[in-house]
Amino acid sequence: MHTRRLAAFLLGAWLSCSLLIVLVAIHNLSAADRLVAAPPTSAASSVEILGETAAHSFLRIQASELNRWYFETWEWIQLGLGALLLVALIAGDSARRSAVPLCVLMLLAVVAMHFVLTPQVTRLGRLVDVIPADQPSPDRNRLWNYNTAYSVVEGIKDLFGLMLLSSLLRRHGGRVEEEGQRRWVRAH
Repeated sequence: MHTRRLAAFLLGAWLSCSLLIVLVAIHNLSAADRLVAAPPTSAASSVEILGETAAHSFLRIQASELNRWYFETWEWIQLGLGALLLVALIAGDSARRSAVPLCVLMLLAVVAMHFVLTPQVTRLGRLVDVIPADQPSPDRNRLWNYNTAYSVVEGIKDLFGLMLLSSLLRRHGGRVEEEGQRRWVRAH
């Protein structure tokens, strides 16, 4: 089995999907603004009946709930991907096993996000969702602090992932591993 290739594939999927989930979350929240500002013909009467403020609040709450579900589900998937990646790294040769600590650090970051930060972001987010945007709120400030902490941990996890990817893609001593055997590659 090509454990290096499998590990690189799993890590690439992990990092790519992490970026995708952030883009989806940003898009969801801005969609509420766009829909209220220029509602499609089929929704214009509903926005008019509700009023722009109520329609905007309703759409933001919906987008926030979707984002909460996406992030929580993605965190569970990351734990699975991380476990598979860890197994692939451990099953690889000794040169690749040196990358195991980076994978463990990535998994620990996801554990911190899922079990510490996300529950607080969810709880505070639901409290803040019903507070008008122009009204000051200590809960909103705490939510922003948790969101910032989440973003920092996500960035650190991704940095470890890029370091791990670099390690997987680097050739050790001009050699390439293939099904447990090493072949020498001529430099061009």
